[in-house]
Amino acid sequence: MPFPYERYKTLTAPLKISYPAGEEARARWVSRTIDRANELLAQLLGRPVPKMEILLVASADWEEAPQELAEDFAEPGANGPVKPLPYWTDDMQSSYLVIPTELDPIVGEPTQEKLAFLLYHELIRAFLENDPRPWPEEYPLWADEWQLQFAAVWLSQQINGQQGVVNKDLHEQYAEIFEPEEDGKTPITVRGFDWYDDTSPEDYLCFDLLLEQFATDLLKHYSPDVLPRFLALYRKDYSVLLSDDVTEMLGSVLGPGGVEWLDGLVYF
Repeated sequence: MPFPYERYKTLTAPLKISYPAGEEARARWVSRTIDRANELLAQLLGRPVPKMEILLVASADWEEAPQELAEDFAEPGANGPVKPLPYWTDDMQSSYLVIPTELDPIVGEPTQEKLAFLLYHELIRAFLENDPRPWPEEYPLWADEWQLQFAAVWLSQQINGQQGVVNKDLHEQYAEIFEPEEDGKTPITVRGFDWYDDTSPEDYLCFDLLLEQFATDLLKHYSPDVLPRFLALYRKDYSVLLSDDVTEMLGSVLGPGGVEWLDGLVYF
């Protein structure tokens, strides 16, 4: 079924957003938040703001929202908007940032800070997808995913005054994933994780929590321009990049001792 735009209202400033009746206050907050994040990302990356339609979608209309494209997202549930979480998608005719009015329970306590964090995650995805530079043909999952978490954590700090990780309740709930084993590394590591058809949303959530901690620790020690400097090395026409290659690439951006710092992180 086509999306029921006729039942939705529209705000035009600071950004155009369609929203269901009774959600004007949230729509205004979303519009302001996205506008500010776009401004900061454009400055950091030196890239124009991607054009997109913003849809704040009621639960009853979620399955009619523009669909995610499976080839754009290497994660469980990528064949459609199964879980109500924000996502960016480009169907070649128009680009959309789709936002549910109610978040999936997998995110834990549905705070405004978490919603902002999820929005930032998809906005940086839009910026990276609209960057014309080539991608490596084959590369490890974490090579792309750390970029999204890094930008989302940075924006949370800049816009929301966030200190530490955003998903504190989930980090407490899954505290065991950060406990090193006998080999000195955590049971799952950023570099060791991969996804398969049977990877559960919970397993992928744990990977995201590791990445969020990684991004937070990076920003404690290094400036946000780590990201654009990494992209200058990474966004090239490589046929294959192995995990060690990407580690060396990121370590070189961090500076002397960068690789050693990365290797010293128990979850990396």
